[in-house]
Amino acid sequence: MTNEKSVKIYRISGYFKQRRETTPFSKEYLALTQRNAKDKLFSQFGSKNRLKRSQIKIQSIMEITKDEITDPLIEKIIKNDFSIPVED
Repeated sequence: MTNEKSVKIYRISGYFKQRRETTPFSKEYLALTQRNAKDKLFSQFGSKNRLKRSQIKIQSIMEITKDEITDPLIEKIIKNDFSIPVED
């Protein structure tokens, strides 16, 4: 049996410390939960910037609407309404 769960759009804001620099960021992710979005952020920053989780400071995680999207890739994905089937 499959249950359909809706995908939400999350914007995560914060900063990361690399060497002696502090760099702010704001990223948008499609995810089922806030935890999934946070894990995607840690995974992406870890692989691209070689950051450890302790170097990334999250200031806010908020669910946003389709009208608030700033990421062009996510905007294209959202235009095609879809849902992810999940098996229990």
